[in-house]
Amino acid sequence: MAPGCRFGYDIIEYVGTAVWLKSRTVLEIQSDLANQNIFICERHIANLAKKYVWYVVEAIADKQPELRQFLHRGGGYFMYFDSMHPGNGAAHMMCAIAEEISERISIVLGCVKLAQESTETVSAFLRKLKEKYGNPLAGVCDMLASNLEAFKEVFPEALLLICHFHFLRGLGKSFLDYENTLLTGLLDRYDVTSRLREIAKKCREIIDNNPKLAKLLNHDKKLQSESLQKLPEVVKAYYMIMWIFAYKQELNGYGFPFDRANLAYIQRMQNIFNTLKDEPVECNELSELKYFLASYLMDPDFQKTVTAFEKKVKDFDHLREIMKIAPIGGGKGLNDDGVDCDMTIMEKELKAFIELDKITKNPNKSYKQLIKQILKYWPMLFAKPVKVVRPNGETIFIYPQRTSNCMERFFRGFQQNERKRTGMDTLGRTVMAMIAETPMMKNLKCPEFVKIILNGQPNLASRFAELDIKRAGEKAKAWEHEEALPPGVKRIIKDLHFYKVFMKKRGKVKKCA
Repeated sequence: MAPGCRFGYDIIEYVGTAVWLKSRTVLEIQSDLANQNIFICERHIANLAKKYVWYVVEAIADKQPELRQFLHRGGGYFMYFDSMHPGNGAAHMMCAIAEEISERISIVLGCVKLAQESTETVSAFLRKLKEKYGNPLAGVCDMLASNLEAFKEVFPEALLLICHFHFLRGLGKSFLDYENTLLTGLLDRYDVTSRLREIAKKCREIIDNNPKLAKLLNHDKKLQSESLQKLPEVVKAYYMIMWIFAYKQELNGYGFPFDRANLAYIQRMQNIFNTLKDEPVECNELSELKYFLASYLMDPDFQKTVTAFEKKVKDFDHLREIMKIAPIGGGKGLNDDGVDCDMTIMEKELKAFIELDKITKNPNKSYKQLIKQILKYWPMLFAKPVKVVRPNGETIFIYPQRTSNCMERFFRGFQQNERKRTGMDTLGRTVMAMIAETPMMKNLKCPEFVKIILNGQPNLASRFAELDIKRAGEKAKAWEHEEALPPGVKRIIKDLHFYKVFMKKRGKVKKCA
């Protein structure tokens, strides 16, 4: 049984595994234990989950030399670091992931809560990792100035690269933001979504009141082969609006600027309007749809903004193809790590792109800013491959991952698990109450890592007991070296008011006659 605890190490292991590896709720764990005639209140389960984290962290610290050797067994490791901010006054949760290069196994090196993500705080975090695990072969992070400066300060000799995904996303946001904001304002000015919903509602009421028309909205096999042109106009109008509202199916899950929701929305409306503008319309609802679309799609300001936006999107997508990040039509969304490619060829293609006349001589200021940003980060985009010397003396050259999406996926997975476990949408309070090293529990899914920290023990419960025995032995050893004091001295120094007695002034002694 763990010291100061009413439950054994096996219960601590069971609770911790259920909470941090299986994302089970406290009530689920309580119910499972009750079925085994083990009754624990919710507060104690939460405390046991924290004890589990403390023990695992202590086991990691106890096997620090072995973990360092594990990371350097193939010649070194790459470091990816970033932070998340769950909001609600919580601190930034800064994490670093190491990828050892022999078998590309990743482990979470460390986690810390930072009041602010400044150069000083990030440097302190990285400095501790350096003491424990040594220098990485290279570091990959986003373009936050504090992260870049901190890494250069702590690891001046290591290669520093920026994530291609973060770079291209930041580049695209600044490049396309002006036109995208204008389109948002124009859509709001014409109240487009509300008006389309009103027309769709009118169509649906007419269809629902007519059994023959209502039948056409069912998932009937006959409807699949039936041409839209043969449908009644009110049904056509309803289908057209529903197709416009389904514009998000054209997005790929990358977010802006890779997915341009406003543009996809407008392009669908343009396609519908182009099919209606030269056709005679008899239905009131279809006519209302046609003339409403015309009211803003034919607006010169609207057309000018859309044309400018489409042109810039074409140029940005050209850049996107060169860097082979977030491919158009890709199905991986934010899990895309970028296509493996020859960095030398990419560098030449990007150089040719920024030297095109349509880019360099474009009067739009955003193009000049685009070139400026690319040149600013050029050395951290196209570095040479890293030289690695294997333990057997073999020399190889290897590139780290082009993106730090491993961090993005790690944070998304961590937040999803915590939302599932706590039932809370925002995790500000959860992170504030959480032990800083909690995200490191993810390492327990790595068999090689678990084998190291178990130190030959069959399971974590036995390892926790071993750590407590070792701690008790260290305390006993420390007591042995304490100076032996006479019983009288021990009795006197136990007095809480000893200092008053010691400092009491002596009174004058009267001489006897």
